[in-house]
Amino acid sequence: MDKGSYGLVHPSAFKQGHKCCGGCCDVRRAVIIVNIINAFVSLFVIIELIFYDQLIESGKNVYSEDMQNSLEKMSDQVHHMEGALIGLMVVRLFGSLAGIYGGMTFSWPLVAASMGVYALVAAPDILMFGVVGGPLLDGLFAYPHYYLTRRSRRV
Repeated sequence: MDKGSYGLVHPSAFKQGHKCCGGCCDVRRAVIIVNIINAFVSLFVIIELIFYDQLIESGKNVYSEDMQNSLEKMSDQVHHMEGALIGLMVVRLFGSLAGIYGGMTFSWPLVAASMGVYALVAAPDILMFGVVGGPLLDGLFAYPHYYLTRRSRRV
């Protein structure tokens, strides 16, 4: 080993490219992180919808009468939209899994597909979470996808 080069870091070892989230990480890492968060949230909502449906259908009076009546009213509303909500969450889950794999392998088509899912679910998110909350979160999650797709296509 050459003593003159011991302890030196090659300049190409430093991270290069667009920084995300105020410089805390690069866009590749941000894509992976936001898709992991989105995958867990989507999986949680799927499980919650299934559990909620099972709780109402069981007919057990585990709550007070007022709360049971409230749950039954909400159940009627949710039951009409349940299939669409679960379908939307499954699309989000698979979009996130594609984004995770695409971020790990620098596959711009998978990252772009994941970004497309964020754009696709923005409209239903307006209905579910309001004008500001849902689309704002989708936009913040899609932001690193855009820059990683742009950078990966140039390489």
